[in-house]
Amino acid sequence: MKRFIARFIIICSMCILSIKVANAAMPAPMKNTYIHDFANVLSASVKKELDRFSEQLDKGTGAEIMIVTVDNMNGQEPKMYATKMIRSWGIGDKEKNNGVLILATFGQGEGNNDVVIAVGQGLEGALPDGKLGRILDTAFYPNASAGNIDKAFKATYAEVFQTVAQEYNWDGELPEKNVDDEEMPTWMFILLVIIVLIIYTFMSNGRGRGPRSGGRGGFPGGFGGGSGGSGFGGFGGGSSAGGGASRKF
Repeated sequence: MKRFIARFIIICSMCILSIKVANAAMPAPMKNTYIHDFANVLSASVKKELDRFSEQLDKGTGAEIMIVTVDNMNGQEPKMYATKMIRSWGIGDKEKNNGVLILATFGQGEGNNDVVIAVGQGLEGALPDGKLGRILDTAFYPNASAGNIDKAFKATYAEVFQTVAQEYNWDGELPEKNVDDEEMPTWMFILLVIIVLIIYTFMSNGRGRGPRSGGRGGFPGGFGGGSGGSGFGGFGGGSSAGGGASRKF
């Protein structure tokens, strides 16, 4: 009996120690911001922009969208790590459990980094696992794989943001879903000029042949501008039941 009790005490001690280690490995949230770029991969302008949108959404609906970047998740499964972070940080309203966490690692090497979107129970209907997976496949992965981390987060954030805003019938300022900050390539501009010249030449030559002359007629945008510091007043105490989706990139 004494041996059983001793083993039981050892097992309990190991469990408590593992929990303490896991919690210690999770970073503490920064103050007065919704964007926690611990891996330092986002530009200052993007962090400021997304922080402003999250602040507006929080004030208008009580829902909180957080972005977190870290070097690694200390060997933990991505969705479980993200769920623990939502609970530990209290992302979202305590009663509504309407927090969203977009979390990614950047210290594990190309193809081994993880990105996950985790949600509280209150938004699992609007953001089911399948939809979150599609957002990662179409918005995050292509841009991150091309090395455009700012664009990956902006495009992913826009999809999540607009879904949450629609869920609450919120009519505040919305970010554009089609995020494309690139200018028109030079080759495309030249091609368009050539096409216009050909059409113009064709129409000009046709004028001397009779009355039948003429031809046929027929956004890139980012998030809304703005400035100003965040008025983020703290986390709402929300939790999560484990809903979400993850991908490697």
